[in-house]
Amino acid sequence: MRRLTPAARGVLLTIALMLGVSWTLMALVLVPNEASLGTTATGVGMAVTAFLLGMRHAFDADHIAAIDNTSRKLTDDGKDASSVGLWFALGHSTVVVVAVGLVTAGVGALTAQLGSDDSSLALFTGVWGPSVSSLFLLAMAAVNLWILGGLVRGRGDRHSSGGGPVSVLIGRLSATLDAPWKLFVVGLLFGLGFDTASTIAILVLAGGAGAALPWQAAMVVPLLFAAGMAACDGLNSIVTASIYRWSVDRPGRRRAYNIALMSISISVALVVGVVGMCGVLVDSVGVGWAPARAIAETNLDGFGFVIVAMLLLAWALSWAMSRRRRGVSFG
Repeated sequence: MRRLTPAARGVLLTIALMLGVSWTLMALVLVPNEASLGTTATGVGMAVTAFLLGMRHAFDADHIAAIDNTSRKLTDDGKDASSVGLWFALGHSTVVVVAVGLVTAGVGALTAQLGSDDSSLALFTGVWGPSVSSLFLLAMAAVNLWILGGLVRGRGDRHSSGGGPVSVLIGRLSATLDAPWKLFVVGLLFGLGFDTASTIAILVLAGGAGAALPWQAAMVVPLLFAAGMAACDGLNSIVTASIYRWSVDRPGRRRAYNIALMSISISVALVVGVVGMCGVLVDSVGVGWAPARAIAETNLDGFGFVIVAMLLLAWALSWAMSRRRRGVSFG
Protein backbone atom coordinates (compact mmCIF):
# COMPACT_ATOMS: atom_id res chain seq x y z
CA MET A 1 0.00 0.00 0.00
CA ARG A 2 1.39 3.34 -1.01
CA ARG A 3 1.87 6.20 1.37
CA LEU A 4 -0.82 8.84 1.71
CA THR A 5 -0.84 11.48 -1.00
CA PRO A 6 0.03 15.09 -0.08
CA ALA A 7 -3.66 16.02 -0.39
CA ALA A 8 -4.67 13.20 1.95
CA ARG A 9 -2.06 14.28 4.51
CA GLY A 10 -3.38 17.83 4.25
CA VAL A 11 -6.92 16.61 4.91
CA LEU A 12 -5.82 14.67 8.00
CA LEU A 13 -3.90 17.69 9.31
CA THR A 14 -6.90 19.97 8.77
CA ILE A 15 -9.21 17.53 10.53
CA ALA A 16 -6.79 17.28 13.45
CA LEU A 17 -6.64 21.08 13.72
CA MET A 18 -10.42 21.42 13.59
CA LEU A 19 -10.85 18.77 16.27
CA GLY A 20 -8.15 20.27 18.45
CA VAL A 21 -9.42 23.84 18.18
CA SER A 22 -13.11 23.02 18.66
CA TRP A 23 -12.61 20.78 21.70
CA THR A 24 -10.10 23.19 23.22
CA LEU A 25 -12.63 26.00 22.86
CA MET A 26 -15.19 23.75 24.50
CA ALA A 27 -12.92 23.35 27.51
CA LEU A 28 -11.79 26.98 27.70
CA VAL A 29 -14.92 28.87 26.64
CA LEU A 30 -18.01 26.67 26.98
CA VAL A 31 -17.30 24.73 30.19
CA PRO A 32 -16.61 27.84 32.34
CA ASN A 33 -20.14 29.04 31.46
CA GLU A 34 -21.88 25.74 32.22
CA ALA A 35 -23.51 27.10 35.35
CA SER A 36 -25.56 29.47 33.16
CA LEU A 37 -27.26 26.43 31.62
CA GLY A 38 -28.45 25.15 35.00
CA THR A 39 -26.08 22.22 35.60
CA THR A 40 -22.35 21.75 35.22
CA ALA A 41 -22.80 18.76 32.91
CA THR A 42 -25.13 20.45 30.42
CA GLY A 43 -22.37 22.21 28.50
CA VAL A 44 -20.38 19.02 27.94
CA GLY A 45 -23.53 17.18 26.91
CA MET A 46 -24.37 19.96 24.46
CA ALA A 47 -20.87 19.81 22.98
CA VAL A 48 -20.94 16.05 22.54
CA THR A 49 -24.42 16.23 21.01
CA ALA A 50 -23.30 18.87 18.49
CA PHE A 51 -20.26 16.83 17.51
CA LEU A 52 -22.30 13.64 17.05
CA LEU A 53 -24.91 15.53 15.02
CA GLY A 54 -22.14 16.66 12.68
CA MET A 55 -20.87 13.10 12.31
CA ARG A 56 -24.40 11.84 11.66
CA HIS A 57 -25.02 14.54 9.07
CA ALA A 58 -21.91 13.43 7.18
CA PHE A 59 -23.58 10.04 6.66
CA ASP A 60 -26.66 11.50 4.96
CA ALA A 61 -27.16 9.76 1.64
CA ASP A 62 -26.75 12.93 -0.42
CA HIS A 63 -23.40 13.72 1.23
CA ILE A 64 -22.01 10.25 0.62
CA ALA A 65 -23.31 10.06 -2.95
CA ALA A 66 -22.00 13.53 -3.85
CA ILE A 67 -18.51 12.80 -2.51
CA ASP A 68 -18.44 9.34 -4.07
CA ASN A 69 -19.48 10.40 -7.58
CA THR A 70 -17.30 13.51 -7.61
CA SER A 71 -14.30 11.47 -6.49
CA ARG A 72 -14.97 9.00 -9.29
CA LYS A 73 -15.09 11.76 -11.90
CA LEU A 74 -11.99 13.62 -10.67
CA THR A 75 -9.97 10.41 -10.40
CA ASP A 76 -10.87 9.58 -13.99
CA ASP A 77 -9.51 13.03 -14.92
CA GLY A 78 -6.22 12.15 -13.25
CA LYS A 79 -6.83 14.39 -10.22
CA ASP A 80 -6.29 13.53 -6.57
CA ALA A 81 -9.79 13.52 -5.04
CA SER A 82 -8.67 12.99 -1.43
CA SER A 83 -9.82 16.45 -0.32
CA VAL A 84 -13.26 16.37 -1.96
CA GLY A 85 -15.09 15.46 1.25
CA LEU A 86 -13.31 18.06 3.35
CA TRP A 87 -14.09 20.85 0.88
CA PHE A 88 -17.72 19.76 0.76
CA ALA A 89 -17.97 19.72 4.56
CA LEU A 90 -16.33 23.14 4.87
CA GLY A 91 -18.80 24.65 2.41
CA HIS A 92 -21.76 23.09 4.16
CA SER A 93 -20.45 24.08 7.60
CA THR A 94 -20.02 27.69 6.54
CA VAL A 95 -23.78 28.04 6.10
CA VAL A 96 -24.48 26.39 9.45
CA VAL A 97 -21.93 28.52 11.33
CA VAL A 98 -23.24 31.75 9.77
CA ALA A 99 -26.87 30.81 10.50
CA VAL A 100 -26.06 29.93 14.11
CA GLY A 101 -24.11 33.15 14.43
CA LEU A 102 -27.15 35.14 13.35
CA VAL A 103 -29.39 33.19 15.73
CA THR A 104 -27.07 33.66 18.71
CA ALA A 105 -26.68 37.33 17.81
CA GLY A 106 -30.41 37.68 18.36
CA VAL A 107 -31.55 38.28 14.80
CA GLY A 108 -35.22 37.93 15.61
CA ALA A 109 -36.45 37.66 12.03
CA LEU A 110 -34.27 34.63 11.31
CA THR A 111 -35.16 32.97 14.60
CA ALA A 112 -38.86 33.40 13.90
CA GLN A 113 -38.49 32.09 10.34
CA LEU A 114 -36.61 29.01 11.51
CA GLY A 115 -39.20 28.31 14.19
CA SER A 116 -42.16 28.24 11.81
CA ASP A 117 -42.87 25.45 9.33
CA ASP A 118 -45.03 27.82 7.28
CA SER A 119 -42.51 30.66 7.04
CA SER A 120 -41.15 31.83 3.69
CA LEU A 121 -37.65 30.68 4.70
CA ALA A 122 -38.90 27.20 5.57
CA LEU A 123 -40.81 26.96 2.28
CA PHE A 124 -37.77 28.13 0.30
CA THR A 125 -35.27 25.83 1.96
CA GLY A 126 -37.70 22.92 1.70
CA VAL A 127 -37.50 23.25 -2.08
CA TRP A 128 -33.94 24.50 -2.44
CA GLY A 129 -32.12 21.82 -0.44
CA PRO A 130 -33.51 18.68 -2.07
CA SER A 131 -33.60 20.34 -5.53
CA VAL A 132 -29.92 21.30 -5.49
CA SER A 133 -28.74 17.98 -4.11
CA SER A 134 -30.94 15.95 -6.47
CA LEU A 135 -29.97 17.87 -9.59
CA PHE A 136 -26.28 17.70 -8.70
CA LEU A 137 -26.42 13.95 -8.11
CA LEU A 138 -28.35 13.32 -11.32
CA ALA A 139 -25.83 15.43 -13.25
CA MET A 140 -22.87 13.55 -11.75
CA ALA A 141 -24.60 10.25 -12.51
CA ALA A 142 -24.90 11.35 -16.15
CA VAL A 143 -21.21 12.27 -16.31
CA ASN A 144 -20.09 8.99 -14.75
CA LEU A 145 -22.50 7.03 -16.95
CA TRP A 146 -20.86 8.65 -19.97
CA ILE A 147 -17.45 7.59 -18.68
CA LEU A 148 -18.74 4.09 -18.00
CA GLY A 149 -20.05 3.82 -21.55
CA GLY A 150 -16.56 4.46 -22.89
CA LEU A 151 -15.09 1.90 -20.51
CA VAL A 152 -17.59 -0.79 -21.50
CA ARG A 153 -16.86 -0.14 -25.17
CA GLY A 154 -13.18 -0.68 -24.48
CA ARG A 155 -11.93 2.90 -24.70
CA GLY A 156 -10.58 2.95 -21.17
CA ASP A 157 -11.61 5.39 -18.46
CA ARG A 158 -10.95 8.69 -20.19
CA HIS A 159 -13.61 10.89 -21.73
CA SER A 160 -14.24 10.33 -25.41
CA SER A 161 -14.31 13.17 -27.87
CA GLY A 162 -16.91 13.99 -30.46
CA GLY A 163 -20.49 12.78 -30.29
CA GLY A 164 -23.83 14.51 -30.50
CA PRO A 165 -25.34 17.40 -28.53
CA VAL A 166 -25.84 15.26 -25.42
CA SER A 167 -22.16 14.28 -25.39
CA VAL A 168 -21.15 17.92 -25.81
CA LEU A 169 -23.45 18.98 -22.96
CA ILE A 170 -22.14 16.28 -20.63
CA GLY A 171 -18.57 17.12 -21.60
CA ARG A 172 -19.08 20.77 -20.64
CA LEU A 173 -20.73 19.76 -17.40
CA SER A 174 -17.83 17.46 -16.64
CA ALA A 175 -15.30 20.20 -17.36
CA THR A 176 -17.01 22.56 -14.90
CA LEU A 177 -16.20 20.40 -11.87
CA ASP A 178 -12.48 20.00 -12.46
CA ALA A 179 -10.94 20.55 -9.00
CA PRO A 180 -11.67 19.32 -5.45
CA TRP A 181 -11.97 22.86 -4.04
CA LYS A 182 -15.09 23.44 -6.15
CA LEU A 183 -16.90 21.07 -3.80
CA PHE A 184 -16.81 23.96 -1.31
CA VAL A 185 -19.34 25.75 -3.52
CA VAL A 186 -21.41 22.57 -3.88
CA GLY A 187 -21.42 22.08 -0.11
CA LEU A 188 -22.41 25.72 0.33
CA LEU A 189 -25.38 25.25 -2.00
CA PHE A 190 -26.37 22.03 -0.24
CA GLY A 191 -26.19 23.81 3.11
CA LEU A 192 -28.64 26.53 2.08
CA GLY A 193 -31.44 24.00 2.46
CA PHE A 194 -32.08 23.68 6.21
CA ASP A 195 -34.19 20.58 5.61
CA THR A 196 -32.37 17.80 7.44
CA ALA A 197 -33.06 16.74 10.99
CA SER A 198 -29.45 17.18 12.12
CA THR A 199 -29.19 20.73 10.72
CA ILE A 200 -32.46 21.77 12.34
CA ALA A 201 -31.38 20.16 15.61
CA ILE A 202 -28.07 22.04 15.71
CA LEU A 203 -29.85 25.35 15.06
CA VAL A 204 -32.31 24.67 17.87
CA LEU A 205 -29.50 23.54 20.17
CA ALA A 206 -27.40 26.61 19.43
CA GLY A 207 -30.41 28.88 19.77
CA GLY A 208 -31.02 27.55 23.26
CA ALA A 209 -27.36 27.99 24.14
CA GLY A 210 -27.39 31.53 22.79
CA ALA A 211 -30.25 32.44 25.11
CA ALA A 212 -28.29 31.39 28.20
CA LEU A 213 -24.63 31.82 27.26
CA PRO A 214 -22.34 34.56 25.92
CA TRP A 215 -22.18 34.52 22.11
CA GLN A 216 -18.61 33.21 22.04
CA ALA A 217 -19.57 30.21 24.17
CA ALA A 218 -22.67 29.47 22.08
CA MET A 219 -20.60 29.57 18.86
CA VAL A 220 -18.57 26.59 20.08
CA VAL A 221 -21.62 24.45 19.32
CA PRO A 222 -21.59 24.91 15.49
CA LEU A 223 -17.79 24.62 15.44
CA LEU A 224 -18.06 21.16 17.03
CA PHE A 225 -20.79 20.29 14.53
CA ALA A 226 -18.48 21.37 11.69
CA ALA A 227 -15.57 19.38 13.10
CA GLY A 228 -17.65 16.21 13.35
CA MET A 229 -18.91 16.56 9.79
CA ALA A 230 -15.48 17.42 8.38
CA ALA A 231 -13.87 14.45 10.13
CA CYS A 232 -16.29 11.92 8.62
CA ASP A 233 -16.61 13.51 5.17
CA GLY A 234 -12.84 14.02 4.98
CA LEU A 235 -11.97 10.44 5.93
CA ASN A 236 -14.65 9.20 3.55
CA SER A 237 -13.10 10.99 0.59
CA ILE A 238 -9.59 9.74 1.44
CA VAL A 239 -10.81 6.14 1.36
CA THR A 240 -12.97 6.71 -1.72
CA ALA A 241 -10.14 8.38 -3.64
CA SER A 242 -7.80 5.51 -2.75
CA ILE A 243 -10.31 2.96 -4.03
CA TYR A 244 -10.78 4.81 -7.30
CA ARG A 245 -7.05 5.41 -7.84
CA TRP A 246 -6.53 1.68 -7.47
CA SER A 247 -9.38 0.86 -9.84
CA VAL A 248 -8.11 3.04 -12.70
CA ASP A 249 -4.51 1.86 -12.39
CA ARG A 250 -3.79 -0.74 -15.09
CA PRO A 251 -7.38 -0.59 -16.44
CA GLY A 252 -6.86 -3.53 -18.78
CA ARG A 253 -6.28 -5.83 -15.81
CA ARG A 254 -8.97 -4.30 -13.59
CA ARG A 255 -11.62 -3.46 -16.16
CA ALA A 256 -14.34 -5.72 -14.74
CA TYR A 257 -13.75 -4.44 -11.20
CA ASN A 258 -13.78 -0.84 -12.41
CA ILE A 259 -17.05 -1.33 -14.29
CA ALA A 260 -18.67 -2.85 -11.20
CA LEU A 261 -17.43 -0.04 -8.93
CA MET A 262 -18.62 2.68 -11.31
CA SER A 263 -22.00 0.98 -11.68
CA ILE A 264 -22.47 1.09 -7.91
CA SER A 265 -21.60 4.81 -7.79
CA ILE A 266 -23.97 5.67 -10.62
CA SER A 267 -26.79 3.60 -9.13
CA VAL A 268 -26.40 5.29 -5.75
CA ALA A 269 -26.50 8.78 -7.30
CA LEU A 270 -29.54 7.91 -9.38
CA VAL A 271 -31.45 6.46 -6.41
CA VAL A 272 -30.77 9.41 -4.12
CA GLY A 273 -31.32 11.98 -6.88
CA VAL A 274 -34.60 10.51 -8.12
CA VAL A 275 -36.02 10.09 -4.60
CA GLY A 276 -35.10 13.68 -3.73
CA MET A 277 -36.55 15.12 -6.93
CA CYS A 278 -39.78 13.16 -6.55
CA GLY A 279 -40.02 14.53 -3.02
CA VAL A 280 -39.81 18.09 -4.37
CA LEU A 281 -42.41 17.41 -7.06
CA VAL A 282 -44.85 15.81 -4.62
CA ASP A 283 -44.39 18.08 -1.59
CA SER A 284 -43.79 21.44 -3.26
CA VAL A 285 -45.31 21.22 -6.73
CA GLY A 286 -48.26 19.03 -5.78
CA VAL A 287 -47.68 16.21 -8.25
CA GLY A 288 -50.18 13.44 -7.49
CA TRP A 289 -48.86 10.73 -9.80
CA ALA A 290 -48.89 7.50 -7.75
CA PRO A 291 -45.40 6.22 -8.75
CA ALA A 292 -43.86 9.62 -7.93
CA ARG A 293 -45.57 9.66 -4.54
CA ALA A 294 -44.39 6.13 -3.80
CA ILE A 295 -40.79 7.03 -4.69
CA ALA A 296 -40.97 10.24 -2.64
CA GLU A 297 -41.95 8.26 0.44
CA THR A 298 -38.79 6.12 0.24
CA ASN A 299 -36.85 6.42 3.50
CA LEU A 300 -33.15 7.12 2.87
CA ASP A 301 -32.22 7.82 6.50
CA GLY A 302 -29.92 4.82 6.74
CA PHE A 303 -28.90 4.64 3.09
CA GLY A 304 -25.71 6.63 3.68
CA PHE A 305 -24.44 3.92 6.02
CA VAL A 306 -25.24 1.30 3.36
CA ILE A 307 -23.19 3.24 0.81
CA VAL A 308 -20.24 3.48 3.19
CA ALA A 309 -20.46 -0.26 3.86
CA MET A 310 -20.33 -0.96 0.13
CA LEU A 311 -17.30 1.30 -0.26
CA LEU A 312 -15.50 -0.38 2.62
CA LEU A 313 -16.31 -3.78 1.11
CA ALA A 314 -14.90 -2.58 -2.20
CA TRP A 315 -11.77 -1.35 -0.40
CA ALA A 316 -11.34 -4.71 1.34
CA LEU A 317 -11.79 -6.53 -1.96
CA SER A 318 -9.30 -4.30 -3.75
CA TRP A 319 -6.76 -4.68 -0.94
CA ALA A 320 -7.11 -8.47 -1.03
CA MET A 321 -6.69 -8.46 -4.81
CA SER A 322 -3.60 -6.27 -4.59
CA ARG A 323 -2.03 -8.61 -2.03
CA ARG A 324 -2.42 -11.51 -4.43
CA ARG A 325 -0.55 -9.78 -7.23
CA ARG A 326 3.13 -9.04 -6.78
CA GLY A 327 4.10 -5.59 -7.89
CA VAL A 328 0.53 -4.26 -7.82
CA SER A 329 -0.15 -1.91 -4.95
CA PHE A 330 -3.28 -0.22 -3.69
CA GLY A 331 -3.51 3.53 -3.16
